Amino acid sequence: MKKRHVFCLGHTSVDIFVHKKDLDNLRIGGTIISPNIHIQGGGDVANVAYWLGTLGANVSLIGVIAEDPAGFFIKNEFERVNVNCYFKTSIKNPTASILSVVEENGERSFIISGSSQDELTIEDIPFGEIKSGDLFYTSAYTIQKPPTNQTILEILRKSKESNFKSFEVIFNLAAYNVVETHRPMLHEDILPYINILVGNFDEYSSLLQTNKSETEPFLLLDKIKANYQNIQLAILTDGSNGCYFITRSDRGSIPAINIEVIDSTGAGDGFCAGFILKYLTESDLRVALKSGISLSTHICQGFGARFNPKEFLEAQ
Repeated sequence: MKKRHVFCLGHTSVDIFVHKKDLDNLRIGGTIISPNIHIQGGGDVANVAYWLGTLGANVSLIGVIAEDPAGFFIKNEFERVNVNCYFKTSIKNPTASILSVVEENGERSFIISGSSQDELTIEDIPFGEIKSGDLFYTSAYTIQKPPTNQTILEILRKSKESNFKSFEVIFNLAAYNVVETHRPMLHEDILPYINILVGNFDEYSSLLQTNKSETEPFLLLDKIKANYQNIQLAILTDGSNGCYFITRSDRGSIPAINIEVIDSTGAGDGFCAGFILKYLTESDLRVALKSGISLSTHICQGFGARFNPKEFLEAQ
């Protein structure tokens, strides 16, 4: 049987991880030695494509890189895991890079150089291939600036045209501050075209303008269900509390796996990749959600969003 095809569109970068405690020990003009520096590919949507390719899914990635060392690094990384890439080559900006500063509790802060990520135009999109796909995945990071945000809107509009094959659209809310800034666009231009919505507690609270401390997860999901008939599944991830979901006919929760978190970078991306992998092949939604929890848990046990894929594959 032919594998179902996933198209991912969004940010891709090279990520450099440093530990906050090392920066605290660094003085101007000085040098320290640290084992806590790691370099790997990153970008929220690219992380999803990477893990799907690693786990054997039929996946394509649409994004932007430049002809520079970081761009070559990214190309090679995706070739190794059999991800089919449609990369626009930027001639104005370097490949995106992110410095991730990791705290003792596993939380992280980012310094980003990523202007190239906003260059995608409608002419860069392989519509013929997307039309033959089964699922389209993107995130709120792509709606921040033109022309990429207008490109996303056009893809979503086209996805509902009669001459397009009816593929499912999964949208990740990605970051509460992005949701806060672009709330009107999300409500008016994005959510009416979405089939599956994913976000964490802060992102849903920002989207629906509620106070997190006074809101239960299912109250947030019920509002999505009531306001958007097109959304067939809404998923709320909540860290150590696991995840909650609601469909047109069902609701429930999946518990988290108790671990010591080393670095939470890419945990949400891992959840989406693990979920999508099983969602494509399993009839039981809870099995797919547990798969998301499993990959997210693995990622949190090391540095970076692509932590030790060999170990995860061997454990399956």
